[in-house]
Amino acid sequence: MSIFVDVALPAAVRKQFTYHVPENLEPSVQAGQRVWIPFRNYYAIGVIVAVHQKKPSFRTKPIRKILDEEPILSKELLDVTRWISKFYYASWGETIQAALPAGLNFISRKYLNISEDLDDQNLSEDEKEIIEDLKDNKSTLDEAKKRWKGTGLNKVFSKLLKDRKIEIWEEPDLKVTVATEREWIWATGKDKRAAIEFLESEGVNEDLKWTSALAQIAEEIPVRQSEIPDDSVFTSYTLKKLQDEGWITYREVEKQNEIEHLEFEPDSIKTLNEGQQKAFEQIQSSLSKKEFSNYLLFGITGSGKTEVYIHALKQVIEQGKGGIVLVPEIALTPQTVSRFYRIFGDNIAMLHSRMSSRERLQAWQDLNSGKKKIAIGPRSAVFAPVQNLGIIILDEEHDSSYKQMDPAPRYHARETALVRAKMNDAIVIMGSATPSMQALNIAAKGKCELLELKKRHANAMLPEVKILDLKQYKGKPMRGEFAVPLYQAMEKAMENDEQIILLYNRRGYASYLQCEDCGHIPESPESSVSLTFHKRKNLLMDHYTGYSRRKDTECENCGSPNLKVQGSGTQNIEEQLEDLFPDAKVIRFDRDSTSRKGAHERILKEFGEGKADILIGTQLVAKGLDFPNVTVVGVVNADTELAFPSFQATERMYQLLSQVSGRSGRGDKPGTVFLQTRQPDNPALIFAKNHDHRGFAKQEMEFRKPLYYPPYSRLIKFELKSAKGHEVNMAAHALKDSAERVVPDVPVLGPSPAAIPWMNKKYIWEVTMKIDTQKGGSYIEALLDKILEVYEADIKGKFSSVRVNVNVDGIQ
Repeated sequence: MSIFVDVALPAAVRKQFTYHVPENLEPSVQAGQRVWIPFRNYYAIGVIVAVHQKKPSFRTKPIRKILDEEPILSKELLDVTRWISKFYYASWGETIQAALPAGLNFISRKYLNISEDLDDQNLSEDEKEIIEDLKDNKSTLDEAKKRWKGTGLNKVFSKLLKDRKIEIWEEPDLKVTVATEREWIWATGKDKRAAIEFLESEGVNEDLKWTSALAQIAEEIPVRQSEIPDDSVFTSYTLKKLQDEGWITYREVEKQNEIEHLEFEPDSIKTLNEGQQKAFEQIQSSLSKKEFSNYLLFGITGSGKTEVYIHALKQVIEQGKGGIVLVPEIALTPQTVSRFYRIFGDNIAMLHSRMSSRERLQAWQDLNSGKKKIAIGPRSAVFAPVQNLGIIILDEEHDSSYKQMDPAPRYHARETALVRAKMNDAIVIMGSATPSMQALNIAAKGKCELLELKKRHANAMLPEVKILDLKQYKGKPMRGEFAVPLYQAMEKAMENDEQIILLYNRRGYASYLQCEDCGHIPESPESSVSLTFHKRKNLLMDHYTGYSRRKDTECENCGSPNLKVQGSGTQNIEEQLEDLFPDAKVIRFDRDSTSRKGAHERILKEFGEGKADILIGTQLVAKGLDFPNVTVVGVVNADTELAFPSFQATERMYQLLSQVSGRSGRGDKPGTVFLQTRQPDNPALIFAKNHDHRGFAKQEMEFRKPLYYPPYSRLIKFELKSAKGHEVNMAAHALKDSAERVVPDVPVLGPSPAAIPWMNKKYIWEVTMKIDTQKGGSYIEALLDKILEVYEADIKGKFSSVRVNVNVDGIQ
């Protein structure tokens, strides 16, 4: 009986490809393995998703080789990725691509191999020359094309490819070399004593940069390059000068793992207070039953949710199981890892995009082999191959970064975690001080158990929140962007050696440039957004597309040189702080300042150790950071979130304000929060001032229910893109008509231009449906299949330039 396999490829087409298995490979073939298969004119890498004996109606080709001795994807992860592909309407291959790390996924390069059936006797001299070259030099397809382009051998090479005498094979693209860095050490015959004697000798100019550096390095050597702060006296110049003067040299050493330097003190696990213990005991009961349970841990900021996570995870590990801890941002990973590492040590594997491909592959393999039992990371860590999974924790459950927007699969980590936990009879803990409306609705329906922590840990008090109406300060003395009460509180905090966090949710130096003569605002040529000015780089930047250019010196519309900086951003605020508090150490924490690897950890460590007085940043500073010496938190402009065109704008503003307020007063000292606004009567601000999440949620639910917005419905957004504006407009109207004919009783919104209607030279339109939240993956898949089938029939091949993307839970 012949054996067949269904293989998934990372293509947008939502189907698998069936091949037969040669007899010699039958004993080895298993679902979850990667295989080489003939696909079009080359041998592609695919993943086997099913092994069966159902002979298809068409003639099948054989798989060529199996890449893996053992499956790289377990049956459980195959089931999870299959569910995602149905529910979020992505191809199975795209979903597997998202689940696997580099080196094991479909990221590959096309290499050339000589066909096994090649007959050397029937080759021309030119053909023999190319074949011998390829035997001696392993080449990619692109390299070979460049080598023979424009030569007489180009046509010969093309013919060899066409005749399959040369085969194209995909190979996993992974740099497996060990990552190294410089470690600076004393040069031969030099040491600390010799350096001190030199520096104390007569005639040494202590004002020279390199002699100052020598004095400092004498105390720190040996020192790794990664351990040298950006603002250190050890610049590329001073290090080279010290090397040229014969004082130091370097050696290449393997880069340290991010967590190798952390402290491991398993006995330091904290005793839970009464509220924490009560919550833990309920979780403990479910763990002992070894069946699926879902908990919403609703704890005010600073109430000690992390300690409950740690105790629950400890019990899971003692049962011989593993766990996944999800955090919303890479920025939170180092601080979260340090707290968990203290208790669980080398049982932890980190997984996030700032790690190198080699580091992520090693972490994935450690988890897959059972060497490590705990995975910690952002959204994609929900796919971690933890063995015998017992618990999944979603910290800051409400955060929008748990939703993947682009590219496909556009999954939500919360829904995926719940499905994966059910498959494993594991438990889920969703934790937040400001739970999403979706999570609260799940609890209201009895589909998860609500656990509450109503007091801050160790009797710390919630901060006092003061709303400052900026309209009242118009025309009155302000200190830059700061109202006088906030300025005075900052001044007092620094006098008392306390720290300050400031939130301004705009990157860069200013919002935009504007011509004072004609009013023109420079826009990105790649999208329909205004360009953000970054003063220190002197650049105008589009953060959506990556476009940038030097700051304009004259108006591109009228030629006037009178361009004025309007608005402000984190860089602008940073400069104002340096002018207002010249003796203060200010650190900026936003996407720009944390772009380098390790920058998140370095900045947070520096602030946590008290080496800086003020931390100014975007929404990153609002998320789960714990600094006991922070007593003042200021929100420079609380209104920025309301400008976003979404029914969730008020919820997002409330959550942001509540979360950033929670960064204050987490230690023994009381804290104060200042919310600067031009809308002091906005209900979200009043609820945030009173720390009243229940009151806010009740009002928000009352607003959404009659409009049938989530959590009372599930939104499916169709995003249509094309370089031709008239075509995407007509296609969007045709798609809406198709949807209404397929499901006439379902509300369909639009069509309308997207919030950013033009990006990367494409016009973008949207059509949105509201469907019942009880509908599962099979229903959603069948519904979308039918709508797109009717749409394709209606347009009859027209609008070929229009691409349609489907986003289930598209606005979350």
